[in-house]
This record gives sequence, C-alpha cells and structure tokens, in this order.
Amino acid sequence: MKQSYFLALTVSLLLSAGLSAQQVSFQAHHPAPVPKGATVDFRNLGPDFAPSIQYLEAPSPSGEGYRTFLQEQKEEVGRRFPRTGVAAAEERVLADPPILLLDFAGNNSTSGTPMDNHLAVSRDRQVVSVINSHLAVKSPDANPPGYWVGAATLENFTSDLGIGQFKFDPRVLYDPVADRFVVFALAGNTSLTNSIIIAFSETNDADGEWHLYNLTGPEFSDYNVTNNVWSDYPIVAMTDTEIILTINSVFNNQPWQTGFFETVIWQINKEEGYSGQPLELTYYTGIEFGGKRIRNLCPVKHATGEPGDNVFFLSNRNFDVENDSIFIVELTGKQGDPNTTIEVDVRKADQAYGVPPNAIQTNGTLATNDARVLDAFLLDDQIQFVGNTVDFNTGQAAIYHGIIDNLSTTRDITGFIVNGGADDLGYPSIAYTGLEAGDEDAIIVASHSSATRFPGCSALYFDNDRNHSELVTIKEGLNYIGNIPNTEDERWGDYSGNQRKYDEPGTVWAVSSFGESNTDNDTWIGQLARPDLNVATAEVEEEQLSLLAFPNPARELVTVEFDAGQAERVRILVTDLTGKPLASFMDDKPKKPGKAVFSFSTDPLATGVYFVTVLADEKVIASQKVVVQKD
Repeated sequence: MKQSYFLALTVSLLLSAGLSAQQVSFQAHHPAPVPKGATVDFRNLGPDFAPSIQYLEAPSPSGEGYRTFLQEQKEEVGRRFPRTGVAAAEERVLADPPILLLDFAGNNSTSGTPMDNHLAVSRDRQVVSVINSHLAVKSPDANPPGYWVGAATLENFTSDLGIGQFKFDPRVLYDPVADRFVVFALAGNTSLTNSIIIAFSETNDADGEWHLYNLTGPEFSDYNVTNNVWSDYPIVAMTDTEIILTINSVFNNQPWQTGFFETVIWQINKEEGYSGQPLELTYYTGIEFGGKRIRNLCPVKHATGEPGDNVFFLSNRNFDVENDSIFIVELTGKQGDPNTTIEVDVRKADQAYGVPPNAIQTNGTLATNDARVLDAFLLDDQIQFVGNTVDFNTGQAAIYHGIIDNLSTTRDITGFIVNGGADDLGYPSIAYTGLEAGDEDAIIVASHSSATRFPGCSALYFDNDRNHSELVTIKEGLNYIGNIPNTEDERWGDYSGNQRKYDEPGTVWAVSSFGESNTDNDTWIGQLARPDLNVATAEVEEEQLSLLAFPNPARELVTVEFDAGQAERVRILVTDLTGKPLASFMDDKPKKPGKAVFSFSTDPLATGVYFVTVLADEKVIASQKVVVQKD
C-alpha cells in the first residue's frame, strides 16, 4: 500500500554570506515492496538482435530549448572569457604524476552516442564496465589483459523483464562489504514508458546469476503519469545497508531548461536485492531551496568503501556563467524511519565555477554540457568533488575540483580550476588514494581533446599538500569523434567511472572514452596508482624482462624460466586461448631477485594451446604460447 507523509526539511545557511535560514517540506513515499522481475545467468546469455538507434542530428540532453539556452550561455562564456591559449594559464606547484599500471580496451560502441561509460571492480579483480548499449565483465589477469569473461547488450541482459524500450544511462557499483555488484539502467523517455532498472549479482561473480527489478511499479508510474514526467540521469552511491539512487524527473516533450521538474532520491534495501527478495524502498520528492526544487543531486560515495548510515548529496548553479554557490544536502535515517530528516545548506566556494565552452577537436567540437557536480567522495570530515567548468584565465574547458573541509561545522569550500595545458578537459571523476589516516590524496580522470590532439583520456594526482600533477595519458585518441553526420557539435560523454580498489589502497580503476580510428567514441580502462606506491613498474619495464617456457610442445611438464627484477609480488598464470584463467601459481615475493625457474605438471590440461603469463606486481611482464601434446 502506498504511504506518504510530509517531513520537515531544515535549510541551514551561512549567515555571514547574507543568507537566512528557512524551512521547507519534502514528501516521503513508501510503496509496497517491489518483487523480483527475473533472475538471469550471465553465462547463458546467448546472441541477440542487438538493436540500436542513432539520431542523425546532434541530440542535446532533453531537448532543443536546452540546447538553445545552453548555447547562449556558452557564447556568453566565450565573450567574457575568450580563449587566450595556455600561456595565460596560472602557474602552480606540481605534484608527482600517477602511475599507469595497466590499461586495455573497454566496451566498444555499437549504438548511439554519447558513451555514458561507468565501471566497478571487485576484490577478485573482476571489472564490470557499462556503456549505453552494453555490459562487459573483464579480467585484467587474462592474456591479453582485459579479455572478456562475459558480455551482453543491455537489451539482452534485461530482456526477461519484458521492457521493450531502449536502455540508457547505465551505472554500476561494487559493494566491498557484501562483495557484490549492482547495475542500474533507465528505459523509456515518456511518463507512460519509463522504467528504472536495477540488477544485483547473487554472488561476487559478475559472470553468474543476477536478480533484476523494475522499480517503476504502480505507485511510481502514478507519480510519472500524474506529473507528466519521466526519469533521466541516474547517479548512485550506497550506505552500509542501502543503495542510494538519484534521478531527474523531466516533463514530457519539454526541453531540459524549462522541462526539469525535480530530483528524486531513492533508498533501496541492498540485502534483499542480493538474495532476490522483494525490495523495500523509499523515495523522496519535493526537495526545495528558496521555493525552487534542487536539480542534479549528486550522491557522495564513501572514500574507503566502508559506508555509514548517512549520505550527502551535492548540487550547484550548473547553468550559470559564473557562480560560487555549492548546495550540501544530508539525508539521515533509513527507509521507513519516521524521524528521517533532510538538511540543505548553501555555502560559497573561494573559487567560482562556470559553464564550460565546448571542447575543441581536430574536426569540430565536443559537447561539455553544463557545470553540474559529476562525482564526489566523503572522507571523515571532508568531501571532495569534481565537475566541468570554464577556466576563467584561458577560456578553455577545464576541471573544477572542490574540497569541503570541516563538514560537521563551518563547511569551508576551497575550489581549484585544473587546466589541461593545450587540451580542453571534460567529464572528470575522482577516487581516493590515501594509505593512512590524514591522507586526502586522490586521482582524477577526465577526457582530453584539442585542435591538434585527438580525443582521449588522462589522469592526474592530487597530493596531500594540495597540489595537482601534470596529466598522464591513459589512452591516446586515434581519430576525432564523428558519430553524428552533418554536425560540428559531437557528443563526448556524460560521465566517466573511477573507483578505488578497496583492498589495494593507493590504486584506482577508471574508464573513459577516446576517439577510435573509424571516428567512433569507444572506451578504455586503466589501473592507476599514487606516485609513491611501491609497484616496481618502472624497474620491470626498464629491464625488459623475458620468459622462456620449455619444452614446447610439452607432454608431462612445463618449465618456466623468468626474471622478475625487484618485484614485490610475482604470479604465474595459465590461461586457455580465450583468455580464461585455468591456474594461478606462486603469488608471492621471490626469495631473491633475478632469474628463477618454475615447473608445473600438464596432467590437468588437455591437448591444446595455452598461454603462460608472468605478472610482476600485477603487471604482465612476459607471456608465451605453450602447446600441450599428450598423444
């Protein structure tokens, strides 16, 4: 049965900024638990029709009116802050750059634009990567690294739910407490066709069974129809017991600027999802500030993966040419708690942000959308967040990196505008890389492009002295992005993915996009580490280590001779021709540096061709094909 009630919403404002506190209300809805719609085994998903649609005009988010308004704002940005080139960029003390440990291809774009790429990685190093049309499970330990453990279109993955509309805006989370994955997607862009889809992995194996739900049950369908809206642009985080989801409700057939209705917050019981039970959930509507509903609430993820009960959200004046206001929203109380509160606070940053200009590429431009908060993490009494902005000094598209200190008291906001030198930057994401208490360092990933450089993706390191490094290239573009005929304004992407490897402090996994040789916009995955992490990558590469496996062909025994240099951890991996791992040996620090000889029996292996790979500190240093011949 549907239950709704109004709760007090306290808005505490910084009085010194000339603002006054005010109270408004919000509405909490408690629909009946949503039953599981289907259980699918990812391993058994066969081929499908892989339907796709690509519009031949550059679609802007939610309508022509939005494009017109935003274009006017970008033109005003260009007039007030003209491009002056990198010479005008503010000099800064540079941190050491991050280390790129491993990188490989992500999902390939087979339909539509932009990519909307996102990623999650488990303790067992399974990588789940999603784009608008596709979901892939990859293994960085396969040969070659990044080989597909499993893959499916979003249509095929969700087909048992019986939702005929195209799926879009996917997101994925890894829950380090439960050791499970959660995938989200939307479908349908009208109030009558809209669906919110959520899938929970039953185990820690993303290539196994998933429980699928359609959250848009009778009550939320009534909400959509009554308000003439549909759901767009999901962002996700989690507490210790719940999944937190925000979506923007958009009026049917109206542009984004005039068509935005409100942002809705969802609380979803995650344990019920993992076990396939009916989902208990609550959603909140009517969240306002100053008589206007707050848009684009970005839930703040927990830096170390150990979430508590409360959750914060951030928002800003994302369409303004120049503004310094940051909205801090805190939700306390679990679903069903009658004492749940939502507090909204607005504070001034010491550095303004503004609508970014479109990024330049070798052929035309790339859409950077607006200046909304795109990603954030909570660490003790601090929040760090990133979004797009204009660099007021150079007129370029750049990264806005904000830090909210003293979250429990004064909430002081320090802002940085991070310039890409000759490159425009867009769609950043951020993850924490600290090793011990007091660390606040992070790695930021973003897309890059310029008039002389193809679109690709890069990363930078933010150190404990609050300095940013130069950019390190994750993937160099191979061509300009040209998905949409007869347009100069190509879609670049709406977000990227960046997750701390929770059991390997100091490292993150990230996904972003690049221009493919055929002018598609495809994705690339990278593993990065803070610069002082002892990974021995440089030494391994400089020594040009080798591997010799003999005899070859082998009948009873394979002997492997290798040199792992000064590596702290060596692992020997045996895979089949598809890259499927069959055995893993050693996984320890060598007793002494230099050459080593290792042997293993071929008894468990059938006649065939295999790969033997040596990994030093989880980076592939050598690999060799071995033929096993038993007859």
